Amino acid sequence: MESHNKWKIKFSIIMVIAIIVIYGSNILILKDPEHVISYIWTHLGFIPVDILIVAFLLDEIISKKEKEAMMEKLDMIMSTFFSEIGNDLIGQLSSVNQHKADTQYLESIKTWSDKDYENKLKEIKNIDIPFKANVAPEDREEYLTNMRNLLIEKREFIVGLINNPNLLEKEEFSGLLTAILHLDEELEHRPDLSKVTDVDFNHLNGDMQRIYNKLVHEWIYYLRYLNKHYPYMIALIIRTNPFDENADVYVKE
Repeated sequence: MESHNKWKIKFSIIMVIAIIVIYGSNILILKDPEHVISYIWTHLGFIPVDILIVAFLLDEIISKKEKEAMMEKLDMIMSTFFSEIGNDLIGQLSSVNQHKADTQYLESIKTWSDKDYENKLKEIKNIDIPFKANVAPEDREEYLTNMRNLLIEKREFIVGLINNPNLLEKEEFSGLLTAILHLDEELEHRPDLSKVTDVDFNHLNGDMQRIYNKLVHEWIYYLRYLNKHYPYMIALIIRTNPFDENADVYVKE
């Protein structure tokens, strides 16, 4: 640290000496000190303007770089989210979705280009992904219990994510986390899931639909991110595609 400061001091002294030599020789040779002084004052007047322009430009560049770095970290957080709970949640919801045909296009996501990802994200941005849990009354208790256990197990992880102030920059993802915590709370307040009626299950279906809708969007965004920056990581995600019933984790080709 001291050597770094010494370098700055030496450089500053050299620059000051250079200025004195240049302007001093100008006065001695041209014998026109008034012109030199006028020239110095003129340029001194532009220094605040130069500083202002440079300051704004540097601030803009630094802010942009900081935001890009922060968004990169948030995208990596999304990767952790899907590894921890996102993929399991998609699997549980997708397995009972009565409208599976509406997400059948996701089976071919392994062949998508960057343009395909962008087009699909724009297409589904302002529409609801159809979802209705097709679970027989006698199987509802088991299904909801499994869902509740998953959410309880990952509750601390979700709370940790949502407490990250940087997530305010990703409104859709923050909304997904909030929706998951809401379903967690709904299920926790039902100690006996065998008492869930048709009307009550329809209410819970609405909460699950909210999650599913956001999950699909974020999952596609997540795969686009991997496809662009970490193509070696996307292979495993595609082989375990929760929307493809024929997906197989083992490499066969």
